Amino acid sequence: MLLLEQREQDGGPHKPTGDKLLVAYIVPEQKPAPAVNELRSFLENKLPHYMVPSAFVMLHSLPLTPNGKVDRRALLDSNQSISGPESKFVPPREITEFQLAHIWADVLGVDRVGVRDNFFELGGHSLLAVRLMAQIQQHFGKELPLATLFEGATVEHLACILRQQAGSSAWSPLVAIQPAGSNPAFFCVHPGGGNVLCYIDLAHHLGPEQPFYAFQSRGLSGEQPVCARIEEMASIYIEAMRTVQPEGPYLLGGWSVGGVVAFEMARQLEARGQQVALLALIDARAPDRQEGLIEDDDVTVMASFGQHLGLQPERINISFDHFLSLSPDERLAYVIEEAKNADLMPADITLCQARRLFEVFKANVTAVSNYSPEMANCRIALMKACERIPDVAQELTMGWDGLTENGVEVIEVPGNHFTMISEPHVRSLAERLKSCINDAIVSEQS
Repeated sequence: MLLLEQREQDGGPHKPTGDKLLVAYIVPEQKPAPAVNELRSFLENKLPHYMVPSAFVMLHSLPLTPNGKVDRRALLDSNQSISGPESKFVPPREITEFQLAHIWADVLGVDRVGVRDNFFELGGHSLLAVRLMAQIQQHFGKELPLATLFEGATVEHLACILRQQAGSSAWSPLVAIQPAGSNPAFFCVHPGGGNVLCYIDLAHHLGPEQPFYAFQSRGLSGEQPVCARIEEMASIYIEAMRTVQPEGPYLLGGWSVGGVVAFEMARQLEARGQQVALLALIDARAPDRQEGLIEDDDVTVMASFGQHLGLQPERINISFDHFLSLSPDERLAYVIEEAKNADLMPADITLCQARRLFEVFKANVTAVSNYSPEMANCRIALMKACERIPDVAQELTMGWDGLTENGVEVIEVPGNHFTMISEPHVRSLAERLKSCINDAIVSEQS
């Protein structure tokens, strides 16, 4: 038995949308009940697109009124879970996908959108589609025909089209991951790969009252040259930060390579007479030029690049000798293909675009190797991963105690260098970072 019913769409804890959602209430005649995807496929072959339910509720029986009619109020008040499409959630993998997913979530009134989630299956309809395309035009400065959405109603599809279109708005390194909130903003520098999407979960777990901005590397889009020096990156990022917050005290941080850049930003700000209330370094090592330049070993850099994309070492199921025998382009193509297979990169990325990502990564880690830091005055909060990477020597403060006059607070966080920034360990990282931010705010106010 199947009953179709319209109900008000819930916009989650932040806002109700006021839009209508078509829900199918089902009492299965067979056991086990058919999968939601099977039901959806069946109905798509029988009904017009606008009549295919956006969600499904499985019931043992339909609630009835005393006179034997369906109790629609009881249906609306039902605590039974609403099931949408059964598919693997794939988070945004680059900045265009992130920006589109944010727009979709706002239009649809949902908490999160995966790059392969279908707009109409999430409750979208023709009026919301018009609103969606208008926001895309406003944000990207590019008008996409409404038919584009019906050809492929996913973030992944639209991001591919936007990447193919020529021309873009003025570039800025500053990305507003979470601009709202009553607290002073926290500014976080990209890691070695130059991308800032790794900070989405961290920003979310810091809570809605904590504004979170991140700096992405110049050179990712190919329209700006890569920065070759840490001092240059820091100067560019400071100028971008001052468009949001002209004066200190500032809350700064960064993971891995980003911590080194954040340190140089703090040093330059102090030289300008500005105050840095917090410098949070997330498992970042102080640079040591005695270790030699990392660009001397392209194979090691390529392997590190794969790990930074999120590939587990076992994903590179190829012998080291074979990997060493490949040409640079063949190594890169292999790593990128593995990343695509793991849904860590968009399927439409070209080798040319992938090479640009690798060159940014290589430039960033080389810049760290060439960096000779000077002393800073600010106190450092070092978020240190509990699990150490094998064969990597590690002192207590990771070398930072010799670069600040006000000490280093070492705060241990579950996970290793790569997993501490991801679920589930990122929750603990967020708790510790939130405590540091609150302490810095209280200290400034006292």
